[in-house]
Amino acid sequence: MKTNHDPKAAPWQIKEQDFPRNGNSAKKLEFLLRFAILAPSGHNTQPWKFSVSEDEIQVLADKTRWLRVCDPNQASLHIGVGCALENLLIAAEHFGYEHRVAYFPEAGREALAAIVKLTPGGQPSPFRDPALFHAITARHTSRSTYNGRPLSKQDSNRLQQCCVEPGIWLDMIEDLESRRKVKDLLIRGHTLMMRDRAFRAETAYWVGQGIFNMPRLIAKLVQFTFPYVNPSIALTVMDSRLVMSAPLVAVLSSAVNDRESQVKVGQVFERVCLAATLLGIRVQPLSATVDVPETKAQMTKLLPNPDGVPQHVFRLGYAEPVKTPAPRRPFSEILA
Repeated sequence: MKTNHDPKAAPWQIKEQDFPRNGNSAKKLEFLLRFAILAPSGHNTQPWKFSVSEDEIQVLADKTRWLRVCDPNQASLHIGVGCALENLLIAAEHFGYEHRVAYFPEAGREALAAIVKLTPGGQPSPFRDPALFHAITARHTSRSTYNGRPLSKQDSNRLQQCCVEPGIWLDMIEDLESRRKVKDLLIRGHTLMMRDRAFRAETAYWVGQGIFNMPRLIAKLVQFTFPYVNPSIALTVMDSRLVMSAPLVAVLSSAVNDRESQVKVGQVFERVCLAATLLGIRVQPLSATVDVPETKAQMTKLLPNPDGVPQHVFRLGYAEPVKTPAPRRPFSEILA
């Protein structure tokens, strides 16, 4: 990781000893958000905002960060919000807070994804290993080629146990033939999306905003050329290499295709990511498999529950640690 002088690295270097034990209640709750913002999100858009009072935090979907072309139904947006919510709850438990979550509690306020009531003196949830807290600052999305070493049954079971929400399922795809089918769906999804110039323009815009760890000059070059170039052939090669290097592909599905389910899928995904981090396992989403209706329908056929709605697909495996943290928005921007 980069040094303390790097503003990109600074949010990842938050220390638990900095918790303002002598501060007022609102300042203490605001500190928990330092961990919430380290969650993953589609295109690293960080589509969340928070409003803090003395005993509650409102978790909001920031629609200005919505990928309107890539994510027209806002599924990825709400999954990202769920990831941030899960980090918030893990941090709250670490610092001794009991929490109660109300999902989409106010009709007419679509952006208000959850209200979290926090009370000092709580105990950790039985399904949230206290060690997950220490993985928050170490978790990073790994887009490199994995080494193909299979996960042990013990580690696979540990990740499976992260899914406890009713109506949410976590399926593991390990056999070679099924992983090849996932690879084909990923290629098909990217091919269909890349034909859309609006999609390429949207992606180029976010690359230009510095959301990925690209040198600034390269990011600007991509921003100005990507709308006019269809990189489908290069993506086909890359998709094949990435998927087939991973010994396991996981799919999170829900019984109901609604906003609350998508937020809860995000919570499970972040729990899996943190548990994987503790085990030395890398994670990368394969969003194109479910971002396109055609490929999403085909993905359903690969799963044991035909009534489930696949919401999030990702690969798991072993690779070298990520050396450079993904940049984060200024903290002032995430406070509503």
